[in-house]
Amino acid sequence: MQAAKTVLLPSEKMPADFVFVNFEVEKEGWNVYKLEDGSLLKTKFVLMDVIMERDFKEKIAKARTEKTKLRLGLGISSRNIVGIEAPLKLRGEPSTKAFTQEELRASVVNDDMDYEVVKETWNVYKLEEGIVLKARGTPINVAKTDKFDSRGLPICLVDSTVDIKVSAPKKSKA
Repeated sequence: MQAAKTVLLPSEKMPADFVFVNFEVEKEGWNVYKLEDGSLLKTKFVLMDVIMERDFKEKIAKARTEKTKLRLGLGISSRNIVGIEAPLKLRGEPSTKAFTQEELRASVVNDDMDYEVVKETWNVYKLEEGIVLKARGTPINVAKTDKFDSRGLPICLVDSTVDIKVSAPKKSKA
């Protein structure tokens, strides 16, 4: 059985026929990328919440007994944590200023930086009813700015995408 997914955008309202689903983190790892300037970019996808159709438990039970394909509406909310380890020569004057997105976008000095994958991992979450959700965030654009954080590390803007796999519970062998 495979569950269909619907990922809600932040501006979308939660549908009335959806409910929050409990989950446990089985694995949340860091992905590491070596940027063209020698810095290491570290990213981590963090699942905040999951919603599913209100009757998801009944649909799972029906799919098990009737041996039909399972189709469920599913939405997630997540955050992407980003950090950078830059060589000493790429560090600058530390700043405690909180930059706006507009200021950062206007200060890009190297857009669309190339990178190599050092390590990518799937994060694994166990949802109610034995559903397993796997997610992996991947950068699609890394832009270096001329701004530095409070430790003097360069601030980068990272646009990323998330791959999601959802697997329904395996039916028990009786």
